[in-house]
Parts: sequence; C-alpha cells; structure tokens
Amino acid sequence: MNNRSIHQIIPARQFNMGDLKVRQPLPSLHLDYLDPFILLHHVHTVFDDDIPLRLSGVGPHPHRGFSPVTFVFKGGTHHRDSRENKEKVSEGGTQWMHAGMGIVHSERPLEHEMEIVQLSNNNPAKNKKDQPF
Repeated sequence: MNNRSIHQIIPARQFNMGDLKVRQPLPSLHLDYLDPFILLHHVHTVFDDDIPLRLSGVGPHPHRGFSPVTFVFKGGTHHRDSRENKEKVSEGGTQWMHAGMGIVHSERPLEHEMEIVQLSNNNPAKNKKDQPF
C-alpha cells in the first residue's frame, strides 16, 4: 500500500451565481493551475417555491474552448442551448458539453432541491474551434 499524506487543505470560496450559492475550489490563488481542469463548481440548493423553476438556476451564458461535465447528485437540470439541444439530466446522471468554437446555454433545475458538481476541462488547442456538441 502506498501511503500518502495531505500537504494542504484549500477551502472552496463561495459566491452567488444568479440565485445559486456556488462553492468553487478551482481555480484558486492557493493552488497551481491544474490543466486540463480549469473550473470546479459544487452547488447544493433549495430553490424558492415562489419562483418558477423555469426562471431559477443559471440563465443563458456563453462558453468557448472548454468542456464542462456535470454530475447530478440530487434533483436534476434542464439544459438548453443555442444549437437547439434540450436535455434533462436527472439524479445519478451526467452531461458532457463540448463548447468548442462557442455555445450559449442555460441550466435550470427540474426540482426544488438540486445538488450538482460541474468540472470544466480545457480543450486541446486543436479542438478549441470544433463545432460544439
């Protein structure tokens, strides 16, 4: 067995992204760049019953040159994008989106409680201008 020790504990900073409280351990000023991992978000929230789910979550926003992978632990998300894709990802599911040359998408909750982890991966230079999917 290979014994390893913990060298550093880096807390995830918390910030608001729309009506979501997001914990973001990557990127961090306390950690060197971990290419290809460029962004890591953890969201666990209960949405306000007074606001329709179709208006909650994260509205349309752009991505380019990287690929976010979303892991759904509770609830689910409704993905819509500028390439007319519409997908629902439920608890236990995973979604991989290749942003390529650019895409605009939204992520709305399917239920009032949602927990997701989203890891954004840097695309190789040769794939940054690929068609999104």
